[in-house]
Amino acid sequence: MFFQVAFSETVRESSNTRKGEFKLYRYEKNKLSKHNPDPFSIMREKLQRNLRGYEAFYQEMKKFNNVPRVEIFGYNSVREVPNANIPENSADIIITSPPYGDSHTTVAYGQYSRLSSEWLGLKENDVDRDSMGGRIHKDRETFNCEELDYSIGVIKERNEKRAREVISFYDDLEKSISNVSKVVKDEGYSCYVIANRKVSNVELPSHLAVKCFFENNGFEHAYTFIRNIPNKRMPRMNSPSNIAGEKSETMTKEYIVVMRKT
Repeated sequence: MFFQVAFSETVRESSNTRKGEFKLYRYEKNKLSKHNPDPFSIMREKLQRNLRGYEAFYQEMKKFNNVPRVEIFGYNSVREVPNANIPENSADIIITSPPYGDSHTTVAYGQYSRLSSEWLGLKENDVDRDSMGGRIHKDRETFNCEELDYSIGVIKERNEKRAREVISFYDDLEKSISNVSKVVKDEGYSCYVIANRKVSNVELPSHLAVKCFFENNGFEHAYTFIRNIPNKRMPRMNSPSNIAGEKSETMTKEYIVVMRKT
């Protein structure tokens, strides 16, 4: 795994795709003729950097009387959180950042990971389709969350198809939060980092949706912190309406929604 992480980063830096993008865009011809990376040197640099970071982290961990233990499990929280791995009412705190919900115009997780996934033999995984909202749901209209339902209603008036995609995402997010809620202890906390994207030029109140979904699962709102997004790999402007020439600024702020289980 140590080598695979460095290799994955090397693939992205060595490829002929433009840097600073989530989507795959090949360099223009004039830039491509000057693009001549040395993958072996890049890989060596990544490995040395990561090794230094690992050694520094290891030295810090040795200072603890009880060294923290890490276990990694792979599952889709929309379907379940396996109690064999994480029992119900066992977690003091959950900290995560769910997908923002749009691979078409905003954060193309599948395209971003495609090249390294192919090299590492993971191509059979359809990241975008398996992510939240990747499969269209046709049997849901509202969420009993006033601000979210209003925004979806406006989008639906402008673009039925985009509204259905939005509904599918929040339906999956709600199911995931329901499953995650079960493993948090009473008086435990959940911290979700989320940003509000735009669809059809309508800003979706994802931070309020997260708050609403947790409240429906026995949590109370503790606090919401707002911060500027520190590193924007996504483009500064995009087309949330999917109409050529219509541009809008992408997400610039993140909301850290803190909920406490009562």
